[in-house]
Amino acid sequence: MTQNPASVWLEEYWNITDLAAICTFLLGLMLRLQHEPYMGYGRVIYCIDIIFWYIRVLDIFGVNKYLGPYVMMIGKMMIDMMYFVVIMLVVLMSFGVARQAILHPDEEPTWRLARNIFYMPYWMIYGEVFADSIDRKTRVHSKILHNLSFPAAPCGEHLYDEDGKKLPPCIPGAWLTPAIMACYLLVANILLVNLLIAVFNNTFFEVKSISNQVWKFQRYQLIMTFHDRPILPPPLIIFSHLYILFNRLFRRCARKRQEGELDEKDRGLMTNLMNPERRPNCCREPPLPQKGLNH
Repeated sequence: MTQNPASVWLEEYWNITDLAAICTFLLGLMLRLQHEPYMGYGRVIYCIDIIFWYIRVLDIFGVNKYLGPYVMMIGKMMIDMMYFVVIMLVVLMSFGVARQAILHPDEEPTWRLARNIFYMPYWMIYGEVFADSIDRKTRVHSKILHNLSFPAAPCGEHLYDEDGKKLPPCIPGAWLTPAIMACYLLVANILLVNLLIAVFNNTFFEVKSISNQVWKFQRYQLIMTFHDRPILPPPLIIFSHLYILFNRLFRRCARKRQEGELDEKDRGLMTNLMNPERRPNCCREPPLPQKGLNH
């Protein structure tokens, strides 16, 4: 069973990168041909598109004996990290949703609310714990003072500050936030991150043990890839594609002409076989034997 050429082409990771880079470039090009503000959007897409082209350079490192295995390690580690991200997402959402619901009980549902669920818990993985907002107790602090990075404001029912102003009421359950945050950092920063490092370490030694074979395979694959591609670089590559197109059309016409000649020969042969008089002696049927008369 023959596979679809498109599916075979998409099995290669670098082909997917090329497809994403080209599609992003064409989208940016169409926006750049428009008026403002779409022209500015096209420039932003160009800036994102250059990321794909720089990543594409990693494929050339496969010919190097030392850099080639490292490129494969990066690819395998990216796959390992995808499974890790799924687990991390569950832990992150469990803390983010609980924290946001406790500290902001009256917030309206907006896209900014969804952003805040992931924003602070995500950066906490890298060590940014937002210490000034750990022990938040009041709604006033959560909406105003937090943006100014002030310390936690006092709160309480029927309580007054030094100036005689009434303190805002405390958020119910706000004291749970530091405890939940401590459990989250314990699981995310210590357990899951070290688990990911252990998986990366295993992948490193696995590829390192066969680094010579990996380098030879990548070098052969890269050479064969460029061997099958046109010689001329863009934009002169259009002439190579035209040559390939005309060459295939010529071969197809020649093949059809040859098949037509073979059909004529086959029809002539069938005509000779169907006509007994024109058959060769070896193909003629022997005469039927005559039976003698009984006296």
